Amino acid sequence: MKQQIFLLPLLLLSSANGFVTPSATSSTRQHVIMQPIISSSSLKLGSFDEYSQTDPDQDLAYEDTLIGTTDGVAMEGKFVTVAYKGQLMSNKKVFDEGQISFRLGDNKVIKGWDRGLIGMKVGGKRILKIPPQLAYGDRGAGDVIPGGAHLQFDCELKGIASNAMEEKMAEASSMNPSKVFFYVFVAGSIIYDVLKYQMHVI
Repeated sequence: MKQQIFLLPLLLLSSANGFVTPSATSSTRQHVIMQPIISSSSLKLGSFDEYSQTDPDQDLAYEDTLIGTTDGVAMEGKFVTVAYKGQLMSNKKVFDEGQISFRLGDNKVIKGWDRGLIGMKVGGKRILKIPPQLAYGDRGAGDVIPGGAHLQFDCELKGIASNAMEEKMAEASSMNPSKVFFYVFVAGSIIYDVLKYQMHVI
């Protein structure tokens, strides 16, 4: 859980830089290439297996390793919960893993995630290969992700919230334990003060 603390603020910071459960039974592997959405350049499309870390025009690519079997499909505007493991493609070094909940398309995560998770079904697993221009660019992220890094994420779509209550529950389940404790403590203090006041009035 130590590393889980890192990615959430890291992903949120990336947006400022202009980037940011039913079981599944099918094991069919699919190679799919995302269509480019960046207007500033015409990115070259290639297959998942032919992904090039030396091509400056390399686009996002993904591979479904497990297809979800539910009706829930990730799309822009949906509030999703994703379990992930991120590693540098250059040396396979894992820099973070954990679980995070967010709304797709709100620029709360890197663009490679906003684009690459579209179309997943709950319970499905997908490998994302993300070029720097859809991740942390030439600046990187601290000492963990160097500038110009190509990233690979192993993702599993754990759930899609269908209402505001489920969204809040998903956020709480993905929260840092110390933050959860803080909110519980504050809520408990407020409830205690309210009850104490009511007893005093009575």
